[in-house]
Amino acid sequence: MNEPRGPQAPIGVPAPPYWPPYPPPHHKTSGLAIATLVLGLAGCLPLALLPAIILGIVALTQTGPGKRPGRGLAIGGLAAAGVWTVGWVALLGNTMGNPDRYTASPPSASCATPSPGHANACTLKPGDCFQQPTVTGTFTSVELAACGSAHSTETIGAFTATEGPWPGGGELKAEALAHCQRIMAKNVDRPRLDAAGVYADLSYLKPERDTWEHGVRTVFCTIHSPGSQLTGSILVTGADLAVPTG
Repeated sequence: MNEPRGPQAPIGVPAPPYWPPYPPPHHKTSGLAIATLVLGLAGCLPLALLPAIILGIVALTQTGPGKRPGRGLAIGGLAAAGVWTVGWVALLGNTMGNPDRYTASPPSASCATPSPGHANACTLKPGDCFQQPTVTGTFTSVELAACGSAHSTETIGAFTATEGPWPGGGELKAEALAHCQRIMAKNVDRPRLDAAGVYADLSYLKPERDTWEHGVRTVFCTIHSPGSQLTGSILVTGADLAVPTG
């Protein structure tokens, strides 16, 4: 006699298929975040700063929780670019200060011969190094110095101001700023000046009204270090020393 059996598993019902779970998707580190870090660290080259900031902002939108890795790289690159930007602004502020801070006038319309070892606005030449008087305002001459020894100022070029009636200090200042910045970009060895680590101003020596009215139009562009910290010429090899310059 057959004894009843307990519930039996149905026959012929296939087991559900089995596949291993899918591995989580693997995201590569954001290339823009990597580029931001590289460009930010290369901020010693000013042209790298703007691309670093732009790429960093885009990289921040691509990275973060649930997105591609690399947010820390983007933040680090932006921080480095910010530090370099502050440094460049400070440096340019030192080397391109108020050009009206130190100005000079020629001694007279007759361009009298200056004392030995001195120069005035009629005898000064681009490339001359000299000790500038400590007075603020006008002076009649400067004491020339060897560019290889400590000196306060070097003439980096000159331009001829626009003909016409006396333009006044404001207009002449604006014209001098435009010309002297152009001449500085052309003639000054910026890496050498930066490496010296000295405070320096872009300045100029201009004629005053009485000499202007007698036909003196030459304005000299200079780099001036108030503490006489310049040693050696700051001009590039083959600098344009013509009058007018450029």
